[in-house]
Amino acid sequence: MDTMMQQLLSKEVLHEPMKELYEKYPNWLEVNKSSLSDEDFRRYSRQYEYIKELCGVYESTPDDFSRIVDIMQKMQTCGQPPDDLVQELGP
Repeated sequence: MDTMMQQLLSKEVLHEPMKELYEKYPNWLEVNKSSLSDEDFRRYSRQYEYIKELCGVYESTPDDFSRIVDIMQKMQTCGQPPDDLVQELGP
């Protein structure tokens, strides 16, 4: 089970989509701030910070599985990323 989780959370699988989210999120937050509740804006901003942190781990210590899992668990507390942002990532 651990091996499967490590493969699913590996840099090879997740880094590129997370990097794309990281690059697109600031503009999305700026464009959509006025249409979001304060709570949603804070939640999405926190999610963006976790994505940024995760990208940093993938770039500096991609084998730090426990840190990757910790960040992913924190990200999950923020819910799903915005649908329109995810759709921009493609299939």
